[in-house]
Amino acid sequence: MNVSDLLAQAAWRSTLVLAAGFAAAWWMARASAAVRHYLWVTVLTALLVLPAAIGMGPKWQLPPGAQVTVLTVRPHTSAAANAPASAPLPNPIPWIYAAGVLAVAFRFVAGAIRTRRMLSGSRTVERADLPGGIRVIESDRAPVPMVWGIARPVIVLPAASRAWSADRLRTVVLHELIHIERRDLLAQAIGQAACCLYWFHPLAWMAAREMKKERERACDDAVLSRGVAAAEYAGHLVDLVRGLTVGAPAMAEANDFEGRVRALLDRGRNRSPLTRRVAMTVAALACAVILPVGSLTSYAQDRGALAGIVMDPSGSRVPGTVVTAKNLDGTNQETATADDAGEYGFRAIPPGRYELQFKSSGFKTAKAEAVVTSGTAGRVDAYLEIGETLETVTVVGNGKPAAALAARPAAPRRIPVGGNVQPMRLIAQQKPVYPPELQQQGVTGKVMIRGIVGKDGSVLNPHVVNTEVHPALAQAALDAVRQWRYEPTRLNGEAVETLTSIEINFELEK
Repeated sequence: MNVSDLLAQAAWRSTLVLAAGFAAAWWMARASAAVRHYLWVTVLTALLVLPAAIGMGPKWQLPPGAQVTVLTVRPHTSAAANAPASAPLPNPIPWIYAAGVLAVAFRFVAGAIRTRRMLSGSRTVERADLPGGIRVIESDRAPVPMVWGIARPVIVLPAASRAWSADRLRTVVLHELIHIERRDLLAQAIGQAACCLYWFHPLAWMAAREMKKERERACDDAVLSRGVAAAEYAGHLVDLVRGLTVGAPAMAEANDFEGRVRALLDRGRNRSPLTRRVAMTVAALACAVILPVGSLTSYAQDRGALAGIVMDPSGSRVPGTVVTAKNLDGTNQETATADDAGEYGFRAIPPGRYELQFKSSGFKTAKAEAVVTSGTAGRVDAYLEIGETLETVTVVGNGKPAAALAARPAAPRRIPVGGNVQPMRLIAQQKPVYPPELQQQGVTGKVMIRGIVGKDGSVLNPHVVNTEVHPALAQAALDAVRQWRYEPTRLNGEAVETLTSIEINFELEK
């Protein structure tokens, strides 16, 4: 599967996962904020593993339904079977996606760098009323309390904390400690990674915003459960808010501040913490959604079909034709062989622009282009043309005026044919005459003649196609060819006109 296909699969599958997450969040509206936060962390984690899950597990096949598009393309023919195909235009979708990922990642990295610089010059706070085991620092640049660091977290206090009361300082530090206990910085990194990969999906950004909202409310609930009065805690929040949101979990973020205060003062609100049993249940439900969605395979979604009939100029079927389909947008190349009825088919191939080649003995190689899209069946019927023949004759002169003329025709070379095509055969050949005056002057040359062998075996409209040859040699060759006779080509027993090329070489004895 190429990059474009993988992006398309991840896009619609992620929509199912996110829709299931929003539905579950609505259903769990009366659950605690800790449970809903864990739900969103699980949903965003599922988005990260979704690309790896695509194509894994048992395959479920959806019915293609009525989305079938039938098209008929008459391929153009080419006498040169090995002519190189024009280079396809590069697919811009992977580059656009990569640019979006880099832009969003740069935004998050820039925020982390700003926060890191904010902490430069910070001082370690040593106070008896602060908890041990977790480093607490003070920074003049920090606008609000926050937590920084996943592996080695620290609690950051603003310089204004020196004037705080003991109760406020204890409440603030408790809030940040709960962030550390809940590993909220790791959850935030998961959300940012999901937004990077799915920057194009508005539901992914909405899910990350919901996770952030539930994170702060879950911390607020945990603070209240440890003995802090709701009114007192809400007062601390009001005093700390300064209208600034930073790039790390902070106690006084302005986003959803009004909703947090209302939730704090709501006495009927569920504030129960996340239990191991609930966490395992949510994780199991997430697996029950992500695995079927990731392994879902459907011809109507990620595969297309291409079929058709191969016919000769009379409309009869041509069995045994080798059909090659090369994906111009990808790397795959498929091959099929027409059956006894002249029908071929590619039942399940990746979407893309395909170049088709039809090869059958006795016919010109036919080429066509077709577009295969997901969930559609395309049709390309090929009409093959009979291959032309090539005759080569060499006329040798000795370069002396009185010498007898010599002509040495070579055995004709023809493209091998088979099936219902009976190739034409040269039955009467008039030898070209090498003009004596040109022999004496040492003039040599090659005359290339093209013409049509008619149904009666005569050469119709012979003409010289090369210009760098003496006119007398060209005329001598034409005079001879007009007298040639063939047994005509027969297609399914009927005589047909066939294009032929004749090469006559005028050479002098060495």
